[in-house]
Amino acid sequence: MGPDDYRFYKDLRVRIVDMARREINAKTDIAFEYEEIKEGRKVVALRFRITKNPRADTPDPLRDDPRLARLVARLTAHGMAEEAARAIVQAHEPELVEWATSDLARRLKGKEKIENPAGWLRKAIEEDWRPQPTLFAQEQAQARENEQKAERERLDQEVKTAEGRKADAAREKAAIMAFIDGLPEDERQALEQGFREHLASTVPAMVAKRFAGGETWCADPIIRAEAIAYLPKNLEIRQSKT
Repeated sequence: MGPDDYRFYKDLRVRIVDMARREINAKTDIAFEYEEIKEGRKVVALRFRITKNPRADTPDPLRDDPRLARLVARLTAHGMAEEAARAIVQAHEPELVEWATSDLARRLKGKEKIENPAGWLRKAIEEDWRPQPTLFAQEQAQARENEQKAERERLDQEVKTAEGRKADAAREKAAIMAFIDGLPEDERQALEQGFREHLASTVPAMVAKRFAGGETWCADPIIRAEAIAYLPKNLEIRQSKT
């Protein structure tokens, strides 16, 4: 800064002192005010009073969130008042504000003449000037959404079907074992022998070998299905299916 840059006190106060006060008071844990010392009507000195900034202890998402703080800074860098910038960032999605500031920077870099960048930004954000997708792109997006919805519904149905099958299997096992355990020993042994012979003639040998009475009535889905068909007509699970 040269000796003649701020020949007038008003320029120094507005462009240096007041600007620094706003920045420090808004963004740091200290604050300062100043008093003009005058001789007659002329300001000859400034007396500064520095205090702890009470705003530093108050949660402020626009200050504490780096992304939102950066957006406010972008807006103020183009001449928007800080309070207006904060209000815009609070009221609109960050992606829209980022797009507007980036698009303005691109236009200015391309030498596009924009008389009032702050006003341009406000309108671009409030009216959402982002390019809208073409009808074809919208149809594609809708088709993708429909496909994703159909896939979610298919997976949900698979889960429900699997849960239903699991519940059916549990009911079948309970009915079979309740029937078998309720038989006298001699009847149970005779029934097991007859079922063993039935399996030998209806299912592969490697499956038939898994049956050894007791819990093995339900040891295999194939054996369980054969048991439901083989056991007496009064089996509870058969009655529930008819």
